[in-house]
Amino acid sequence: MLGLSIILPILPLYAQSEQIGASGFWVGAIFAGFSISRSVFMPMVGKISDRRGRKSFIATGLFIYSLSSLGYIYANSALTLFLVRVVQGSCSAMIVPIAMAYIGDISPKNKEGSYMGLFTMSLFLGFGFGPFIGGFLQDFFSVNAAFIAMGILCGLSFLFVLVSLPSSHATHQVKRAAPSSFRKIVEHSQIKGIICFRFISAFGRAAVLTFLPLYASYSLNMSAFQIGMVISAGVLLTSFLQYPFGKLADSMDRRVLILVGNVLYSLAIILFPFTHSFIEVLGLSMLLGIFGAIPLPAATALIVEEGKKYGMGSTMAVFNVAMSLGLGSGPLVSGLIHDISGLKAVFYFSAALGVFGTLVAGHFLSASPPPPEPSEEHAIAEDM
Repeated sequence: MLGLSIILPILPLYAQSEQIGASGFWVGAIFAGFSISRSVFMPMVGKISDRRGRKSFIATGLFIYSLSSLGYIYANSALTLFLVRVVQGSCSAMIVPIAMAYIGDISPKNKEGSYMGLFTMSLFLGFGFGPFIGGFLQDFFSVNAAFIAMGILCGLSFLFVLVSLPSSHATHQVKRAAPSSFRKIVEHSQIKGIICFRFISAFGRAAVLTFLPLYASYSLNMSAFQIGMVISAGVLLTSFLQYPFGKLADSMDRRVLILVGNVLYSLAIILFPFTHSFIEVLGLSMLLGIFGAIPLPAATALIVEEGKKYGMGSTMAVFNVAMSLGLGSGPLVSGLIHDISGLKAVFYFSAALGVFGTLVAGHFLSASPPPPEPSEEHAIAEDM
């Protein structure tokens, strides 16, 4: 995640540089290509991993991701940059969703929030420090230095997984549910609510991550290093709060945390056009970091519960497809809004859609039976 997020503060600016010359629509398409490609491959990869194990997918994805990072350096048009993102999106389908399924396999009953909170904390830590490093590399070295760093870090991740990650095909396996059909999975009202939340949450995050660097650079004259600091501050705050909010999700109604957190996050997005300085943008980014930390462990804990019934890889694939569709459509739709109505309209639209989508998610979640009271922790074998 550290390697993946290094390019976040610089990719929109790089896409609109003289070398690439992308319009607002193409900036959105470049971000969307990653997520759409990821969405296409995740269901297939998730279902196969339920039958054949997780480690080989994670390692293969990291290896190809590392090599394809060089494609950014040689891209000379918006189309070639888009194709690089498509390749990396397909690799990403083999990494984070399968790692989430791996953690879901070994999560004890009624501890799903804690386990997934700890795991997502590691994701956000990497995702948080990456933009800070990427902005530093561009300002003090070059944009190519950031792309090379991405490749090196993903290569190191590949080696670490290859050597250190226990195989899920080893002797002491967790007992897994047989993978269900995707139709059966999405028929459950609770899963519908979680999917809706994940899509809307990802849409808003993607819109902010794609167009906040442009607003900060063009309207506030912030440097790439400052933009990296803004993005990193919010994401790191989300990271540090994942485990405590995961513990909270194990002790109270997870649906309430999902809905309250996402409404607050969506409402905060509308404030970006009213900021006038680096300090104001930084403070608002940190506020979003707090609000964004509230619903995620609760949502992942609920999806782990469902994964134990329907197949962890398949269920995590559905969960992550919803996220990827949000990450893909967010920049694409926002790019069109940018070209038609201007940069500030992107934030207004994302906020409004976030509140509306949360209400829809609440409708589905309220149709689900209340969560059972916590009982004694059931011991399970580790996935050695």
